[in-house]
Amino acid sequence: MKPQSFRLHDQRVVRAFVEARRGHTPTEPRLKFGWSNWGFGTEELAATAARLEKNDVRYIELHGNLYSPDLGYRPDETLRVLGEHGITVSGVCGMVTPDQEFAHNLPHVRARAIEYFRRQATFAQAVGGSYLLFGAGSVGRPTVLDSYELERSARTMRLVADDFAAAGIRGAVEPIRPEETSVVHTFAQALRLLDLVDHPAIAHVNGDLYHMLSGELHIGATILDHGDRMINLHLADTNRRALGHGLLDLDVVLMALYAIGFQRGDNYCSAEPLGAGGNPYAAMNLPPQPERLDELVRDTVRTFREREDEVLGASDEELYALYQIDSE
Repeated sequence: MKPQSFRLHDQRVVRAFVEARRGHTPTEPRLKFGWSNWGFGTEELAATAARLEKNDVRYIELHGNLYSPDLGYRPDETLRVLGEHGITVSGVCGMVTPDQEFAHNLPHVRARAIEYFRRQATFAQAVGGSYLLFGAGSVGRPTVLDSYELERSARTMRLVADDFAAAGIRGAVEPIRPEETSVVHTFAQALRLLDLVDHPAIAHVNGDLYHMLSGELHIGATILDHGDRMINLHLADTNRRALGHGLLDLDVVLMALYAIGFQRGDNYCSAEPLGAGGNPYAAMNLPPQPERLDELVRDTVRTFREREDEVLGASDEELYALYQIDSE
């Protein structure tokens, strides 16, 4: 029986993984698994850190909540709380809203984005984060303003790029599905934007499995082709819920990441299961539901680590058989 087209891409990923792991050593590192905490709403950082420690999550991608100099996390307190739970900051998730975005046609909206991201870069440096991610346009504004959004976004990003460089922070653009934003929905479009920015401090991509499901031909193939520009990957299942609660072939994602050596650099896999809906920012300012969050973290961590063990422990023959590949 002729395989479906997605299976052919699966097979390419499997072959790449099998070839790559021939060079693995007994001390080969595992993927760095963390959590993006802005989906936890208004929960205190200490409660979040305790939950992550309980589930052996050692990295956190912090909500970029410095909406003014007087709001948001304080570096010293943040480091103290996280240090008490053995958690390290991987990076900061920047919030791009209709009131502050790079692509907007109103100068005062772009000015707020510039000020906001300068604060986030300074904060990320202070807490030891290595990246700051953002969308090219606002989440919650899927209607296109005009035909100049991509170029305007690039020019505005260029204005903060030197600030990122001074802070030693890597800027990463996240492609977001068209139901949520008006510009940059795919890796190819993100790379085009980065070419326009043309600055080493904003030169990377933040992947997101949920957005990649609608924007990319095949998630694993995209990782193989463009993963050298990706420094973080947001994790959620096909329904944007906990890993293992949808139809995602997580094994293919893991094999693609190991095939490109994602485990060896300053790269992260950050869980971000937000639930279905057009605008996930709606839950950002709501009180948390601790029992639901406990289950969300527990199930996602368990699924990720179980599947990682299975993938790394499977023989070439087992993988070939599972993905219908003729033995070489």
